[in-house]
Amino acid sequence: MALRIALALPIHTPKVYAPFAPEQVALLRRWQAASVSEHMRCPRHGNVLRESSELVPGERGWTCVFRTPDYPGLICSYTADWAYAGMLDEESVKKLDEMSVEVVEVSFNDNSDEPLHVFSGYDLLLTFHDAADLDWEEVAERRALDERRGLVITQSAILEDLLSDVIVQLERPGNPETRQRELDQWTIGKRLKYVESLLGNGAYPEGNSTFPFEELWDAVRRRNELAHGNLTRVVGEACPRSDGPGKTRRIEWHLVDRRSQGSRLITMADLREDLYAATAAYANLLRWASNLEQRLRKFGSEV
Repeated sequence: MALRIALALPIHTPKVYAPFAPEQVALLRRWQAASVSEHMRCPRHGNVLRESSELVPGERGWTCVFRTPDYPGLICSYTADWAYAGMLDEESVKKLDEMSVEVVEVSFNDNSDEPLHVFSGYDLLLTFHDAADLDWEEVAERRALDERRGLVITQSAILEDLLSDVIVQLERPGNPETRQRELDQWTIGKRLKYVESLLGNGAYPEGNSTFPFEELWDAVRRRNELAHGNLTRVVGEACPRSDGPGKTRRIEWHLVDRRSQGSRLITMADLREDLYAATAAYANLLRWASNLEQRLRKFGSEV
């Protein structure tokens, strides 16, 4: 729970009487807009209706514009022709402005209560074949950007093993175990490029058009972007609020690529979609590999 600090009126400073110059009126309005300061209020109803009892500063002093619902045409007649000198000090009011800035957390924008899980390749394989009682383990907290980034990277990395299996299926080497160990040294991008070349050279003509190249490359690119980026907190400049007095400041998290130094906003909702996309890419690749295995078995039995 946040602690709200309210600074009292500067009653230790002398009173300054109207008329007030335009720049003094502007300072008094800024004082009234500061959320961390006590405001000048009408004593007739200020203890009951605090927000509605704030006085409005002008050249001739303060006026109360409070109206009651029963008598909307009747305005409170209370006025005051003075202000404390401390309320007209530019530096004091400037500090109040800075302390009253509202912080808006832009990156933490995922309001979903649905838990996120990373599935192992074995889990997804069992899911694909409708096995029951799966052990789906949640491995990260939902609210930390870095941990959710790790979820996406981990889910994308599972694609590597399945791509190696696809390569072995297409090549049909004499020693599959040795070939698997060689492929383990390849990056995911290299494996995917090699699958493209195998299919492009006619290793499996019927499967070339159905292979999920686009979504796999999207998953690979996003995985590399997340893996090679640094999270940086970006604090925006304070600017006037559009929905009332005071100011607001945006707090964003950006992912800065260590190689290109490019920067882009990263949010919890986007990372959720990245995780869904990586899981879907695996499921579609698994479906394609299953069809390939069935066709190869059929071809072998016919031979």
